Amino acid sequence: MTALWSSPEHRSEHCAPCAGERPFEQPPCADGHEPGHCPEWACVECGHAIILGTAASIRPARQFVTATA
Repeated sequence: MTALWSSPEHRSEHCAPCAGERPFEQPPCADGHEPGHCPEWACVECGHAIILGTAASIRPARQFVTATA
């Protein structure tokens, strides 16, 4: 992984379907992550999606509260 950052929402990564280095960006996050903090990235040329981060760095954006009866 090269991780050539140009901003928190854009980076350059190897795209397997495109077979080369391509720009990736973060699509709008449906999980409530702030811009630049979502682990989901998509190739701007083909749309191939990847998730970047470690299990420790990826945490839920929302916490669900359940009530006991």
